[in-house]
Amino acid sequence: MMKTTVNVLDIAELPAQEMVSILRQGSVLRLPHLEARLQMAQERVNRFETTYATTLDELEAQGLPDGADYQMHEDFIEWEYWHDVATETEDTIKNVKRILSKAEEVRVPY
Repeated sequence: MMKTTVNVLDIAELPAQEMVSILRQGSVLRLPHLEARLQMAQERVNRFETTYATTLDELEAQGLPDGADYQMHEDFIEWEYWHDVATETEDTIKNVKRILSKAEEVRVPY
């Protein structure tokens, strides 16, 4: 019986079952780290929203107030950073979960 192989980033070829196993195990190990990072980023964003009683989207639409001090400018930059981290991490989690879901469905013949 012929084994199916997968070309991995033009570095190596692995049997398909090994590739599925690596994806499955890597996803399981990586998700808790990603979920913790998302929680931290969301907490930071929420702290800024509470402090300034607005969302980043609203603040960007209205612009910083004329009387914004140095701290508000610094907070705005950090707020944007944590918002981006949260958005990117949410997308990554969604995609890792899709990989895990598909890897669970795959039954590669040996």
